[in-house]
Amino acid sequence: MSRPEKNQPLPDRGETEKIYLKLLPDLEKTLSGLYRQLHQLMENKNLSVTIKYRVKRFNNYCEKLVRISKLQGNELLQITDLLGIRIICPFLEDLETIEQIINDHFDILEMEHKAEQHSFREFGYDSVHLLIRTDPLNRSLKLPHSCDVCEIQLRTILQEAWAEVEHELVYKSDIDIPNHSIRRKLASLNASLTLSDLIFQEIRDDQKKIRQRGLKRRQTVETLACACGGIHISQVPELASRINLEASEDIDALKSKSLEELMLSALDAHSNNQFKQAITLYSTILKMKLEPRIRSLVYNHRGMALFALSEYQKGVEDFTRAIEYNEENSRAWTNRGLALRVLGKYDQSLSDYDQAIALSPQQYEGYWGRAQTCFEMKLYSRALNDCQKTLERNKNFAPAGEFEKTIRKQLF
Repeated sequence: MSRPEKNQPLPDRGETEKIYLKLLPDLEKTLSGLYRQLHQLMENKNLSVTIKYRVKRFNNYCEKLVRISKLQGNELLQITDLLGIRIICPFLEDLETIEQIINDHFDILEMEHKAEQHSFREFGYDSVHLLIRTDPLNRSLKLPHSCDVCEIQLRTILQEAWAEVEHELVYKSDIDIPNHSIRRKLASLNASLTLSDLIFQEIRDDQKKIRQRGLKRRQTVETLACACGGIHISQVPELASRINLEASEDIDALKSKSLEELMLSALDAHSNNQFKQAITLYSTILKMKLEPRIRSLVYNHRGMALFALSEYQKGVEDFTRAIEYNEENSRAWTNRGLALRVLGKYDQSLSDYDQAIALSPQQYEGYWGRAQTCFEMKLYSRALNDCQKTLERNKNFAPAGEFEKTIRKQLF
């Protein structure tokens, strides 16, 4: 059989359309199945994405055949985006996560990072394109120049915005970009969107660091709470000893810092168990003009640092201020309940934990604290119930598992 010529004619449009229409239901079924599979995989990873999908319209298919044929001939001509899926996500790091998910669950035939095609002087959208293998549709019918693949595009929201506008201005335009001025404007716009993506990612990274610090602080308080479980009022350190909240050699320098800088420094000191330094920083922040919710947050953090230094009563005072500025601050209620329990004020502690649970019934901390207070009050059945609710919400919280054994010994 002779090798086909590059300039051989394209398939008859009328006959090709008949094949397309016969295959269309199977194409849509295959694509819908891929969408459902991808959607479930994204949900399993708690990824917030938008997934778009489409079967290429027949007219667009024909136009692409003609366009590519003019560029490279017909010999190796293939349409790889007859089935197309686009996954749009908020952040750059999500692209890598999604790419890995697809790699783990599909047969990837080809991968292309569009940004790598452009020099720094050129404009163009960033996007990841993957071709995944699909099952054959119909062995008796074959759409000319098609293949059993689906193209998946991965983009951030800003990349998607750029691509949509560029598609209208450049790709679909019947004229070339007219002059260097407009090209420079497009390049500048693309650079601005790329920079915005990077800044959004930096903000997200900063938020993760803050959450990790918060988790570390909560774990420290939980450890201290466990250690304080059996303390009686006679064992509590002398509460008359006070910390000088104003003490700092660099107090003037601290005042010149921004709220964000001070807060990050305070959280860093707190996470590294430098509690006196953290208290000084929190106190400096509290002298600033703050929204009530922010002031509540800072009082709560300072109270935690005071608790860590065995300043239980002063911790109670700060937790109380935190609640006054934001009654919905469930952690402040939980922390005050802990401090009150250590001080032997069990009824007040129980009331605070009740309020914390009412505000955040899905959080385990309120149940965990109330279980310990009930145990101190010899309400063993209630303590066991709360301990079990703690484990229902955090099955990996080992102290609750050990505490449950202790409670059962008192019951049976």
